[in-house]
Amino acid sequence: MRQFNVLFRWGWTFLVVVTLGLAACDGDDGAAGAAGAAGLPGDDGDDGIACWDLNGNGVGDPEEDINGDGVVDVADCSGTAAKVTPLESCGVCHSEGSFADATANHALPPIETYSNIALAVNGLDLDVTFDLAADKVPAMNYDTLDRGYRNDGTVRTDICNRTNGVCDPASLTLTNNGGGNYTIKVLGGAAEAANDNRYLFRVSAGGERETRLYLYGDFPASPVEDLAISAEACNACHGPEGIGVHGGYFAKEDGGEPCLTCHGVDRPDGQGGFVLTPRLMDVAHRYHSSIWEEDGEIHDITFPTYMNNCSVCHSEDAQLAEANAMSVSGEHCFSCHGSMDNPSWKFNDPENNLTLHFSFPNPETVDCTVCHDGSIAPATVAAFHNDKIKNDPDETNVNSRLYGEPLLDNDGVLWNGEDTSVIEGEKFNWQITNVVDDKTNLAISWTASYDGNGVDPCNDTVAAGEPVFHAGRNPGSIRIYRNYAQGDDFILGPSTSSTGGASRVNVTVDNTACAGNVATTTIPVENTDAERGRLALAGKPLVVSVADPAGSMVARVPTPTYDWLIGTSNPADARRYVVDTAGKCLNCHVGSLYQHGGDRVDNVDVCMLCHNAAANEKYVRVRMGVDASEAYDGKVGESFELKTMLHRVHSAGLAGSPPYLVYRSRGIYAFAPDESLIPNWPGEGDQVVFGSDFDNDGNPGSFVTNHHFHAPTFPRRINECTACHTEDDPLTTDVDEGFTVIPDQTKSMAATTDAGSTVWDNQLDDVLQGAATTACITCHKDAAAKGHAYQNSWTPQAFPEGRQTIIDAVN
Repeated sequence: MRQFNVLFRWGWTFLVVVTLGLAACDGDDGAAGAAGAAGLPGDDGDDGIACWDLNGNGVGDPEEDINGDGVVDVADCSGTAAKVTPLESCGVCHSEGSFADATANHALPPIETYSNIALAVNGLDLDVTFDLAADKVPAMNYDTLDRGYRNDGTVRTDICNRTNGVCDPASLTLTNNGGGNYTIKVLGGAAEAANDNRYLFRVSAGGERETRLYLYGDFPASPVEDLAISAEACNACHGPEGIGVHGGYFAKEDGGEPCLTCHGVDRPDGQGGFVLTPRLMDVAHRYHSSIWEEDGEIHDITFPTYMNNCSVCHSEDAQLAEANAMSVSGEHCFSCHGSMDNPSWKFNDPENNLTLHFSFPNPETVDCTVCHDGSIAPATVAAFHNDKIKNDPDETNVNSRLYGEPLLDNDGVLWNGEDTSVIEGEKFNWQITNVVDDKTNLAISWTASYDGNGVDPCNDTVAAGEPVFHAGRNPGSIRIYRNYAQGDDFILGPSTSSTGGASRVNVTVDNTACAGNVATTTIPVENTDAERGRLALAGKPLVVSVADPAGSMVARVPTPTYDWLIGTSNPADARRYVVDTAGKCLNCHVGSLYQHGGDRVDNVDVCMLCHNAAANEKYVRVRMGVDASEAYDGKVGESFELKTMLHRVHSAGLAGSPPYLVYRSRGIYAFAPDESLIPNWPGEGDQVVFGSDFDNDGNPGSFVTNHHFHAPTFPRRINECTACHTEDDPLTTDVDEGFTVIPDQTKSMAATTDAGSTVWDNQLDDVLQGAATTACITCHKDAAAKGHAYQNSWTPQAFPEGRQTIIDAVN
């Protein structure tokens, strides 16, 4: 991937002072004369600022603590104040091929794979031969074998007698045959040749963890049942390196198959007896639903979508059918819910008349089929979840006639183990096709198809094959959002109540007309000096409900966007390609990519209309009356632009990460390894905002809002940038489609760390931080990294012409 686009000017200024002793041509100089009288005092100079008070406000602000010692003082000085040319020089050292090449330093360790595994009897032994590669190149130096197991379908046996952490050659040997081909010899293994067995081994180069790889093989046939999950489903989240557990990595091609070697069969306890290794179903369900307890500790995993959407992991039709058919029983249901007390179901709610379940001596072993036989109560997992759906004759839910637990918070309806809102959304092709800008009005043309057939966008009655968009629905069901670009980022929003925010207007029957399955929505233009704008057509169409054909439900259709040249009818060039929503984000966030009011769906191109470089929630803190000394993070405001927010959130659970907090009126969202790291944090739920001076109505008092805390668990290495960012595909075009690690400063705008005065649409007083600096220090959060970045760019500050000062400096 051609990752870098270095457009930097790098000036080096050397001031050399040389003292030359000059001898006179015809004699030595004379002695120095006496000192003259002192001169008159000069005029007083301008008042200076402390060198640590970088923004000159007379106060040491948290962002000026350059050395990270918790105190803003002269120790943070790196020289006297000087005029700053706002250029980031990161490319000098971190560009491709430089001594601190950022691409090389973010590269993953080699990813090992194996192939052509073959098991055969060789005399008294069993030979396991295979090819091994690292990053698709034959791996030549693997010399360590430290694990070996055999599963006969009933018992898992350790066939590796370990000495000093590696397999004793008297039990297993590893031979390098050259060219990346290896043989593991199971000494005496021929004795098991008549029985179906699964073998699992771990090999490495010198025992180094980064090179460890598990590999498995069946001989003469598999002794385990078919697995109801696919490797593709596992690695959608876990990535190309596969799942890293038990001190090594399991090849992504294998998915969960190697796990069945141990999970679900007995193993010797070393005292003549046996213990049952937890079943893979229990481990996977309990880990992903954050109820797995081990050694008295809950393993809290932040699953990025909905656990009751079984199709996320059981992704193939046959796998989903098997999961749906699972019987209602204690062992099955508790694998996700844990116990009757789990709030994910309401057995302890008397209104549900389910308290009888607490009379069972052991709910995990009771015969649930006495009631759960399909007539009295649902007999299968799918039927149990489906039974939660109830009719809503009063249509109190705006978007659906259905409600109940399966009505997910994305307005999706869970049916037969699938989020039907996502399934229905995949049937749509919804596009903005043209914009006519006559400098008075925008005429926006848009079309849609469903199941490959064009539909009438002005249809007002839901029927089979006939979705409804705006007509016949509540105002605001479909909206148009607008924002305008500086550089390559849409930050010049006209909002006066927030920073950089997009404007919106409802699509209605009054401003929209349809002809030939083409809708044209006409809205007034907005005043802007920008040259390029972006529109988003947001909302969710209504379709016939999958669960109740007499009702309707929303379809989760990605929000279409369109860029145009303002004052013309011409489309604008495509913005730089940074993130692939469908191919990256939705791998993990199936139906759960955050959507705010339900109308901004599954498209990062609409997210950036508000989550842009100018986005900073200082206006929320001011509205609450919270200043930096009272804020949970000690800041006047926090950026919620995409790279800041996503880098900080995805890495927030790592040890040593400082808390990341975003204040919103509808809730305060905190991300950190532990909530104890957040000063004055009142706990989750509806709480008084610490330090607030105004209530929810803007009167003197205390603001009350929901407090949310999360310690995210990113399922890959945090330096795996391509988990989210685009990669170049040289087979499609000659253009590098990959994102640039060091961004072009004329396109990627500097981030607002302080929105300045309370005139929120004035960006000239914003305190700015360089785009590359922001990208780096939002993952590399220590004081040394921040100081290094500031030293080679600038400490956050305002510039006379705002971001234009930076653009002009580069040009």
